[in-house]
Amino acid sequence: MASLSIGRALPLACLLALSLGACVAAGESSSGRASALATTVSRAIACKAGSPQRSTLDRFLAAEKARGADDQQIAAARSAYIGVSEAETINQSVQPHACTAEERAELKQRMGRIRAGDFDTL
Repeated sequence: MASLSIGRALPLACLLALSLGACVAAGESSSGRASALATTVSRAIACKAGSPQRSTLDRFLAAEKARGADDQQIAAARSAYIGVSEAETINQSVQPHACTAEERAELKQRMGRIRAGDFDTL
């Protein structure tokens, strides 16, 4: 019985996860930028094109604060990053998406900029 519930819940979670990124990513808000960062980082990990540093989220939030984000926007950005990261992980586990050589190369460049603290090109 429990496996039946999990079997039904997983596709629903995937559908919700897919829509979360689209909802959060709208605009040039801190949440939208955090969503783009989470998507990039998650995809880079899946493509073996680089991984974030432990301090990536904190450095991103500090950069957003320097751009003028208030405490509420910072909290929303943190929430968006975590939510999109979890959704991307679930989606990749349920239905893996292969990486092309071109995508991997682009992600390596983007992750290099992210690791250097350049969040302007998200």
